[in-house]
Amino acid sequence: MTQIVSHRGGALLWPENSRTAFENTTRLAVEQVEFDVHPSRDGKLVVIHDATLDRTTNGTGPVAGLDWAELSRLVLKGTGNERMLLLDEVIAIFKPTSQRLRLEIKAGPGRVPYPGIPRQVMAALQCAGMLDRTTITSFQLPTVAAALRHGRPWNDAWLVTPDLLADAGLLGVIGLAKTAGIRMLGIRSNVLDASVVAQVRAAGLGIGGWACNEEAAIRKTLDLAVDVFTTDRPDIALQLRDGQDSVGSSTSRNQSPTTLIA
Repeated sequence: MTQIVSHRGGALLWPENSRTAFENTTRLAVEQVEFDVHPSRDGKLVVIHDATLDRTTNGTGPVAGLDWAELSRLVLKGTGNERMLLLDEVIAIFKPTSQRLRLEIKAGPGRVPYPGIPRQVMAALQCAGMLDRTTITSFQLPTVAAALRHGRPWNDAWLVTPDLLADAGLLGVIGLAKTAGIRMLGIRSNVLDASVVAQVRAAGLGIGGWACNEEAAIRKTLDLAVDVFTTDRPDIALQLRDGQDSVGSSTSRNQSPTTLIA
């Protein structure tokens, strides 16, 4: 069965990467929850998507430019008065459940990797007893490879952009992944097709999809029978996987999907 991942806790249902989103996700029949990690200036692992604070909080500037004491006073937009969470706090929400974590290690402004963050993330997961329930992902192949040098999570995935796929070719991407010891590729839904799925599987790699938010994209991804996909609308994905012919959008906090920020 294709596994469904609540992307940033269901970013088109609730404010992304918020306690509300994560706690609501625990009540859904999804197999995994996805979220993003950046470091604070004093080395705390903060769960937030962007390298900067402006889009999703009432703060400004780089996440890594402030200590956690300062970051913890900021408010996540759309939540009323919720703050950002630390990785340990997100783990605490999901540890009592059967859901697995899908943790994306982010880069800083300008896509510059944070020194030491793969080691720090893996150590935190190991300490919490969640390494064997976590998939480590990144758009940067060296970041995933670096994480694997510090432990073996349940799974790992290199997230591949359409531009990289066009430039390197699918066989080139597969070769790079296998050389680095990566076990899964995550491909954007608009470039996923049966040929891509077949070639990735023939190479012995797992195949996942991302940016599966609209009903048509979710249906397509389910029809391709990929291993897993992330979606901002886990409610729609669950209904479609369960065989309902049509779905509504009454539960969405938005009238239509917002522009994806990968």
